[in-house]
Amino acid sequence: MVKLNQLKPAKQFGPGYFIKEQMEIREWTQADLAEIIGVTLKHINKILNDKQPISLDMAKVLGEVFDTHPKYWINLDTSYRLWLDQEKKSQKEMDADMKAEIFARMPIKDMVKKGWIPSFKNTLELEASVRHFWGWKVLDFNKVDELIKDYCLTRKSEAYNQFNVYYKTTWYKMAMNVAESFPKTTYNSTALKSLYDRIHEFTIRENGVKHFLEELRNVGVIFFVLPHLQKTYLDGAAFIHDKNPVIVYTGRYKRVDNFWFTIAHEIAHVLKHLSKGGQFILDNLKDKTDQKSKLEDEANSLAADKLKHDQILDYLEPYLNYLTTMKVEECAERLGIHPSIIIGKLAHDEKISYRNIHLYNENVLDEIPDEFYWKRK
Repeated sequence: MVKLNQLKPAKQFGPGYFIKEQMEIREWTQADLAEIIGVTLKHINKILNDKQPISLDMAKVLGEVFDTHPKYWINLDTSYRLWLDQEKKSQKEMDADMKAEIFARMPIKDMVKKGWIPSFKNTLELEASVRHFWGWKVLDFNKVDELIKDYCLTRKSEAYNQFNVYYKTTWYKMAMNVAESFPKTTYNSTALKSLYDRIHEFTIRENGVKHFLEELRNVGVIFFVLPHLQKTYLDGAAFIHDKNPVIVYTGRYKRVDNFWFTIAHEIAHVLKHLSKGGQFILDNLKDKTDQKSKLEDEANSLAADKLKHDQILDYLEPYLNYLTTMKVEECAERLGIHPSIIIGKLAHDEKISYRNIHLYNENVLDEIPDEFYWKRK
């Protein structure tokens, strides 16, 4: 049922329409009326097409000519101008509604800044960009809501954080779009498991990040760096694109230890949890308030095992009250693991102060080759 405040008036006729009626009755031409009133033909034409508002003086003249009260013409013109204004407002309201719907689900300014969508001059251009981004013929955010249901199965607490969830889903769509542009080889799960068992070796190898990512590509896993969007706080993601697993790193913290744990965590998801093409996992690894699922616990446990977290604690437990960099480096050499991973683990477990987190931690983004970054076209 349509509500009363949703009803809109039918088309309103301006005073020009009624002046023409009077002219037809009298068989007057525009030139005749111009001569009678004493104005130019151009002026009469504007009045007849409602492009010229009826002034008080003109209303008096029309009243004399057509034997009507001046208020009649003033009221016709006022009603028409109000209707026009209402129509303009209606369009503005529709534009505002559309923008509100889009901005509630997508951080548009951030996306424009990152080059994910082009800048826009009006609502039509924005709508076209959004439809192109999602691959839609018409704007339909119900499809996004379906994606969100899948995501919230593993992140139940975020179901109540609308902006966070919608923005993360937008980021995921961008990741799917980017995955299209990367070369693909046949995925070999057995080879990935073997590579995963050796991940710690790459942490201490010269150019280890570069070599590991190349090996990851060789076993059929697509990897690339894609910065997170505002309010999303993502570290990484894992999903299936066609038949290839995809791992995305946001570089949110840019630390060496964060990179290796995120990659180890996402590989665990690929090997253990991504059995369906439509499934995707988005990870904020620092969020302790989130209601972690069994999937996340398994991924954390497996990543910790591959990066020797338990062995690190066993080795350094006796020295935690007076831990030195020399002892950290000794542990790193003994276990064959990068010292930044040791510092990261101890800080995460609050065994040492987080002020030490940047020890041995250079900007890992400098170690990732350009070919693993999404490039704007």
